[in-house]
Amino acid sequence: MPIPLALITRLFQLVSERKFTEAERVLERIMVRMKKGEQQDFNRGYLEALSGIVLTYRSGSESYEFFSSLNLEDTDALKKHYRDFLNQTKSRFHADYDRGYFSALADYMRVALRTAQSKTKTESS
Repeated sequence: MPIPLALITRLFQLVSERKFTEAERVLERIMVRMKKGEQQDFNRGYLEALSGIVLTYRSGSESYEFFSSLNLEDTDALKKHYRDFLNQTKSRFHADYDRGYFSALADYMRVALRTAQSKTKTESS
């Protein structure tokens, strides 16, 4: 069962606003929907990545190098990361779990990129 992009976008917005209680409620809704799906390994990887994103930002941990060095306003870097993660989701060398994990990271980069681009357009107007 595909998860609406609006729900995923809402999760990432709440995380960026540091509204973790609400973000965890949205994550729970996503989990319920995905557990009904047929692609169990893919869904498990996707959910692990989402949970990891929420946990990393909630804890303020610097232990996950990627997030601690990620500049959410650098559209060029976000595009590069998005393409990299998207390519990983298509790789035949990865198991379904890994493709799900990378798919969630690609979705995160896509939402971050759209947010950065809309912020840039607003500032230049």
